[in-house]
Amino acid sequence: MPLIKDKTGNINDVSNYRNYRNYLSPVISKLFEVVLLSICSDVLETDSLQFGFKDKIGTAHAMFTLKSSYY
Repeated sequence: MPLIKDKTGNINDVSNYRNYRNYLSPVISKLFEVVLLSICSDVLETDSLQFGFKDKIGTAHAMFTLKSSYY
């Protein structure tokens, strides 16, 4: 069943529809990623000096560590 891209657009235009497979593929891959991460989270560890792509850690933590080690 095709999905409408723009509901306010022309519903008779073929280019206004998208294939449901293109819609479901990212959803299925994201679900797989979440399940895989929950299963393997204890094995997947990062270094304590990694600041990017970590939850609740960012540039301020990196600058604090840099300044602390410099002085």
